[in-house]
Amino acid sequence: MLEARVVKIESDVKYIKRDVDELKADVKSIDRNMVTMLAKLDCIKESLAKKPSTDTVDKRISEAKLAILLGVPALIAIGSAVYKLIAHFYFS
Repeated sequence: MLEARVVKIESDVKYIKRDVDELKADVKSIDRNMVTMLAKLDCIKESLAKKPSTDTVDKRISEAKLAILLGVPALIAIGSAVYKLIAHFYFS
């Protein structure tokens, strides 16, 4: 009776060893994947550090809007002045 119990324990230990070996392989794979992911996250972090902040983008957009609001009427005024000068000298 004792021998049957020992055989069962040996069999169970064999399965436990197999499962532990599989777990070791899985843990190694997870470790490699984590190293790869951390490297990719570092690249993303560096890339994001080079991007302008939201405040900088908002400031540049405001500056562009101001340039357009001031520039378009100035161009229209210049164009009107040139037209009036040409009209005055050629049609008078």
